[in-house]
Amino acid sequence: MKATYFCLLLFIWDISVKAQKPVAVRSIPEAVFEIEKGKKVSLTLLDDQSTEFPKDFFKISKENLVALIIDGCKYKSIPKEISEYQELTYFRYSWFGFSKGPITNIPKGVFKLKKLKGLVFESIIERDISADISNLQNLELLELYRTKLKQFPKAILKLKKLKILNLSCAEFNEIPEEIIELKNLTKLQFDGGGCGATPINKIPESIGSLSNLKSISFGYVKGGLGYLPKSFFNLKKLEYFGCYGCGLKAFPPDLENLKELKSIQMMNMDDFGLLPESLFKLPNMKRFMLLIPGGKASKALVKQKKRLNIWGAKLDKYEVEIEHWEY
Repeated sequence: MKATYFCLLLFIWDISVKAQKPVAVRSIPEAVFEIEKGKKVSLTLLDDQSTEFPKDFFKISKENLVALIIDGCKYKSIPKEISEYQELTYFRYSWFGFSKGPITNIPKGVFKLKKLKGLVFESIIERDISADISNLQNLELLELYRTKLKQFPKAILKLKKLKILNLSCAEFNEIPEEIIELKNLTKLQFDGGGCGATPINKIPESIGSLSNLKSISFGYVKGGLGYLPKSFFNLKKLEYFGCYGCGLKAFPPDLENLKELKSIQMMNMDDFGLLPESLFKLPNMKRFMLLIPGGKASKALVKQKKRLNIWGAKLDKYEVEIEHWEY
C-alpha cells in the first residue's frame, strides 16, 4: 500500500512539472467545483457502499480529470464511457478486503486511455488481458496486485516505456527470458506483503541485461528460489535487493560486486553461515537486514553480528541488523 501511494505521488509530481499541478479531491461535487475554477483534478472515490458507479461522475469535465483512484468501493462495474476521459494519466482500482472484489477484470474502457502512464489494479483478474494491455504504450508504471494470474502476461513485454512493474500475489512461478525486452525497467517486484508473494523459483539469465534496474524483490516460495543466476550480478545500477523468505540456498557473495547497492533486506531466511566481510565495504550501502527465525542462526553468525556492531561505529550511517529469534 505504501509503495502504491508513493508511486501515485511520483505520477502526480510528473503531471505537475509538465502541466498545471492537479488538485486532489475526495468527492465528485468537489471535483466539479475545482474544475469550474479552471483547475486540473485528481479524484479519489473511497469506500463508497453503492453497487452502482455514480452517474454524477460524468458531470466532470473530460479535459480536466488527470487521475482517478477507486479504493474499497462496491461498484459492480465501471462504465465503458470512462474511455472518454482521454486526459487521464493515472488510474487505480483497489479492493483491500480479503474477500473477492466486486470487479474482477480491468475495465475495458481503461485500455482505451492512450495517455495513461500509471495503472494499478488490486483485485483478482479472471479474464485474459493480453488482447488489451498492449494498447497502453505510454505506461511507465504497472501494478497488478492480488490478481492470482496463472501465467506471466507476456503482452506486458510490449510496453517499452515501462519503468515500474509489480506482479505480486500472482500464481506463476517463472520470469520469462523475454523480460529483456523491458529495457527501461527500474523496479521489478514480486513480494506480496499480506496477500502472499508470487512464487518465483526461476530467474532467467536474461535478467542481467536489464541495465537500468535499480530495485528487485522476491517473496516466499515453497522449495526455495535456489541460487541467483550469474547474470544477476551484471545489474550495475541495482540499489535495492529484497528477499522475503525466497529460499536462497546460500548468501550470494557476488552481491559485493554491485557497487550501487544501498539496501539489502533478507527476512525469514535459513542460516547459511558467515557473511563475506567485503559486503560491508560497499561504498553506497546504508542498510543490511538479515532475519533468521526459530533459533537457526549459528553461533558464528551471532559472533559476527557483535563484531559488525563494533564496526558500525566506523561505517558512517551504515545500519546493520542481523536478527535471530531464539525460543
